[in-house]
Amino acid sequence: DYPKYKIYFLDDSGTGEIAKKVKKLFKKVDVSSNNSNLGYAISNNILMKRAIKEFSPDYILHVDDDTEILERDWLKKLINFAEKQEEFGIGGVKIIYPDGSLQWFLRNKKINFSRERGIRYDDSEEPKTAEVENVIGCFFLIKTKVIKKIGLFDEEFSPAYGEETDFCCRARKAGFKLFYFGKTAAIHHGSSSANTIASEKIWFIKKRNYIRLEWLNHNYFDILKYSMIHLISSLFKKDGLTPTKKISLLLKAYAHNIKNIKEILKKRNERRGIRY
Repeated sequence: DYPKYKIYFLDDSGTGEIAKKVKKLFKKVDVSSNNSNLGYAISNNILMKRAIKEFSPDYILHVDDDTEILERDWLKKLINFAEKQEEFGIGGVKIIYPDGSLQWFLRNKKINFSRERGIRYDDSEEPKTAEVENVIGCFFLIKTKVIKKIGLFDEEFSPAYGEETDFCCRARKAGFKLFYFGKTAAIHHGSSSANTIASEKIWFIKKRNYIRLEWLNHNYFDILKYSMIHLISSLFKKDGLTPTKKISLLLKAYAHNIKNIKEILKKRNERRGIRY
């Protein structure tokens, strides 16, 4: 029911087969495909650059392929809300599991992951709208002027994990506000692409990217604190990998970021020194 929009669909599987099916089913959708799996940041950057050049939108909305929107008038509600907020930069909605329980919940201005499926939070305790510190990447509404001011996603986070949180940090530092719009909900069915990757590789990529995220955006005390948390969780958290394997992967993750320390420090200093 929204009057003016354009849908872009990018098949990042590397085969192009999904793109062929979507083209047949949805004639008005702008469909393209990558020759290889490039990941969240690079693929989104490709589409955002195209959208800005071809369509000049006021907003860009990213929705993951495993996300299902529940209402017909969700876009009108979301844009109307965004237009009423001063310095609106990024917005997200309530994200739930297929069984209706909250996948992410709001606490102290932060969107937190609910690790236990089936836990239902009292709606009276869940605010309908609020300013927040981060927005979940599966449903990510960005005002275009944010991109023009701070740039696109950092592609060094490829293939995935951490890039949307880093983008949120940069947007807040530039003076934009982030919002949770709980009057609209979306079902996140789970990462279909991540399920095809070996658990060791996923564990390594997450640690590598979260360390990068911390080094780019946090103060040195917090970086030290998170380093201890990484070590302790590697030793004691039960997640299918042995402590020895996780320590080995953690050291590899730190080594990767140390190798790229010049690039990380350059971006860190740019974020501190430049007045957006």
